[in-house]
Amino acid sequence: LATLILLAAPAHAGTIKMPPAPDIELAGATPLPLTAGLYLPPELRSVVEVVKTSPFDKMKFEVGTFTAELFERNLPLAFATVVPVEARVPAQGAAVDVVVSVEIVRFEVTIPHPAYNPYTSTAAYKVTVSDPAGEVLFTQTATGAGQTSKGMMSGFKAQGLAGEAAKLSMADAAKQALEGILEADELRELGQEPAQEPDPAPL
Repeated sequence: LATLILLAAPAHAGTIKMPPAPDIELAGATPLPLTAGLYLPPELRSVVEVVKTSPFDKMKFEVGTFTAELFERNLPLAFATVVPVEARVPAQGAAVDVVVSVEIVRFEVTIPHPAYNPYTSTAAYKVTVSDPAGEVLFTQTATGAGQTSKGMMSGFKAQGLAGEAAKLSMADAAKQALEGILEADELRELGQEPAQEPDPAPL
């Protein structure tokens, strides 16, 4: 009878308290001299990933909210000016040179068994840069990895380690995406000032 009761017990799902979105370091990077509109749709912000940690426990990761904060905080590393926009194709008159949209392609967290092994995470973002009319100028999928191990913990006592591993993987993916934007010839050329015509020779 005890076994039957145990099997019938409902799974418990706890929401992980994610660390704040970090500042990404891009040594020597110079933002492109462009104004970028950042498009983060409501469905992105609402993405929640559920990771099963035992037959009776799950962890919820609010990866959408974290992703939005991560790119809001760090996209100015790639563009001189960043403003929010409400659509991939902004309303006419929006003063932007490009529009940046972000998709979550993959997110995984591994809770170690036994608990003294590292907590690991993998995250992948697809970042697309379009012109204001919606034509794609650049797109890239970047995959990041993170791991942490700060002691023997298991179950919900390990939530902090799981959240830290998740943060590291998403920040790593975002960093690679920003590096790709800065290195994209299509965008670098867009940011170059047109060559000035030489003054006509005096008659």
